[in-house]
Parts: sequence; C-alpha cells; structure tokens
Amino acid sequence: RPLIITQHGKSKAVLLNIKAYQNLIEKLEILEDIYVSEKQIAEGKGIPHNQLKTELLKKFK
Repeated sequence: RPLIITQHGKSKAVLLNIKAYQNLIEKLEILEDIYVSEKQIAEGKGIPHNQLKTELLKKFK
C-alpha cells in the first residue's frame, strides 16, 4: 500500500515497496509498447499476421 509523504501539509512524494514499484514500471512499459504498436499500425507500418507467421517460420527452421 503506497504511503504519501507530505511537507507542510501538501503531498510531495509517494513511498512504495519494491514489488509494487516493479509492478507499476512493468505495467507502464506494457502500455508504452501498446501505444507504439497502435501508432505504427495507424501509420501503415504493421504487417498482416499470416505474413509475420510465414517470416518467423522461415527464420526459425
């Protein structure tokens, strides 16, 4: 559970245990990856699933 640290009655910082912090960072990284992926797809930089599957199968045979 986060602990809010105050200074002169105003919130200044949040203290988290390491597990909560790591989980927060992991979720943020996943959200950033999703954002980048959606942006690339919108820009036409994606490839169809079947094409990707074919390329990966060739690469790892």
